[in-house]
Amino acid sequence: MAAMPAHLNLSRFPSFMTACRGVGAGALAAVVLAGCSSVSLDEPQRRPPPMPYPQQVPAPQPVPPQAMPAPVPAPAPPVTREPQLAAFSTRLDGRNEVPPVYSMGTGTLDAVLDRESGLFRFRLTFSNLSGPVTAAHFHGPADVGGNAPPVVTLNGPYNVPYEGRLTLTPAQRADLLAGRWYVNIHTERNPAGELRGQIIERR
Repeated sequence: MAAMPAHLNLSRFPSFMTACRGVGAGALAAVVLAGCSSVSLDEPQRRPPPMPYPQQVPAPQPVPPQAMPAPVPAPAPPVTREPQLAAFSTRLDGRNEVPPVYSMGTGTLDAVLDRESGLFRFRLTFSNLSGPVTAAHFHGPADVGGNAPPVVTLNGPYNVPYEGRLTLTPAQRADLLAGRWYVNIHTERNPAGELRGQIIERR
């Protein structure tokens, strides 16, 4: 019979010995040795390490939709001017007077002429004059730097903007289209004219 290991003193376990009575010595030794190969009776039983808590995985964040590029608007079609219409514009200034005058005033004239019917529509603006407007005229025929008598008198009140329409004769249309008309605004300080501008067709 094999010798029993020194650290197994079965006398320390009377209940174990009592339970094992009647069992053969060989069988008992085999049972004891089999148990000693895996568990030590002198050492306290160790608990397995606790399982780590599962890590919380953050929920996936929604991906913002990509901004779609704004559609590029189609270019505006070119404005087609009716062939019978002629457009005019001019800037009014005291230096255009003959002789020139000093004035802080400024003004503009925009107009359209129907070549066939002779209908002439205009819009006149002015500001910073030396005083109230006393008279306003279309003058012609005259080139830049020349003077001519009034052709059309513009009646008051002289509000801003001053708008009007009139029908021109064939001779007046020809002078206007040739650039030989000018507009003149008169004041008390400058009775011969404070602001003047030659009416030129826009091509």
